[in-house]
Amino acid sequence: MRPTALLLNRATATPPPLPTRPPLARRVGRRRGLLAAAVVVNQLAYGAVYSWSILSAGLQSPTGGFALGRDEAGLPFATAHAVVFIGTVLGGLLLTVRQRPDGTPGTRSRQSPRRIAALAGLLYAGGYLLAGCAHGRSDFWLVLLGYGGISGVGLGLGYIVPTTMLQRWFPGHRALAAGVATGGFGLGSVLSAPLFRLLVAHFAADPARVLLVLGAVFLVTTLGGAAFFGDPPVLAALPAQSGAAGLRPAQALRTRHWYLLTLILFCNTAAGISMLSVVAPAAGSLTGLGPAMAAVLTGVLGVFNTVGRPLWGWLSGRTGLLNAFVLMLLAQGIGLLALSQARSPWLFLAVAALICLCFGGGFATMPAVVSEFFGLAHAGAVYGLMLIGWGMAGLAGPLTVAWLAARYSYSAAFLVLGAATVAAALLPRLTGRPQRG
Repeated sequence: MRPTALLLNRATATPPPLPTRPPLARRVGRRRGLLAAAVVVNQLAYGAVYSWSILSAGLQSPTGGFALGRDEAGLPFATAHAVVFIGTVLGGLLLTVRQRPDGTPGTRSRQSPRRIAALAGLLYAGGYLLAGCAHGRSDFWLVLLGYGGISGVGLGLGYIVPTTMLQRWFPGHRALAAGVATGGFGLGSVLSAPLFRLLVAHFAADPARVLLVLGAVFLVTTLGGAAFFGDPPVLAALPAQSGAAGLRPAQALRTRHWYLLTLILFCNTAAGISMLSVVAPAAGSLTGLGPAMAAVLTGVLGVFNTVGRPLWGWLSGRTGLLNAFVLMLLAQGIGLLALSQARSPWLFLAVAALICLCFGGGFATMPAVVSEFFGLAHAGAVYGLMLIGWGMAGLAGPLTVAWLAARYSYSAAFLVLGAATVAAALLPRLTGRPQRG
């Protein structure tokens, strides 16, 4: 072939195709799986808050360096839940979706979820490290400030980020997405219970050292999981909402639904968190269970708390979101009434497990209720404000149960709490649905 012909053939030949990136849908699918795994890793540390009763027993030990009373030992746990809403409100506002120039919601938050989650991890783990510097009763204020104050704010900030973020990645399965996010939280209580137990036994003379060790571990897991966080791409943009969609926090606060839903969250949380705050000593008092087995019970209940989150996230899609809360509150209330009369360790475990299933389920179901009632664009901010119900329940519930138990008995405490929770099952029926606009 002549050189000129060869040059012509090369000039007219079709160039080889350039390598193409995988379709956007496939990339999003892979990212969703990675993100869900990162959320679970990130949330493990925050779930450790429900293992406080094990450390509380160490702080009450007369042979330890603190020798606190029952009421005093519950103060850090109650304080953390009293300030948790500060973190949830801040996180929700930072996660608010930016608007496009035409006024419609975009797909990006005001601040990167990665940055917010990293700040949460630093606060949460930092609070543990500070509390772990306490040497005895005279330094108990460090435990209150570190665990109760700083870690409490970090807890709220760290909780709201994945709960809101995953709903945006899975807009068609909001309750299940919230169940996965909060499931990692529940799994943390399962894994932390034996670790708490081991460390409390090792640091029996100075139990605050438990918090020092855990603070270092939690710094790694929270920051490691947060490194993979991010907003969804355009493909996973927020779907068009109907009804009360797109309400800002100030607008949501002008509806009766926000207040009723917050009250429902308060009641559902108070029932479960109050029982968990005293479950180890209550099991020993009511059934004669030894301290070691009572601590094991705490870890077992964490499994049901974890399972309840994705389980109710799935069930609520079939029963309806508000109907799910009717069932959860009834089951918790009747369970607490039965728990007040339980004398068998196996019956105690079965009933407490049912309560934990419903307690965990509330945290998976409520975020979906918020996004359905008020829209996904500002769901983080609206739900962040609503979590004041979680904080109030964490403060009032454990303190009330501890007060009733100290002055009467654990049976009386569970009886009162159970009756109030059964009555609260009427609230979802009173809430109704927002007007479609």
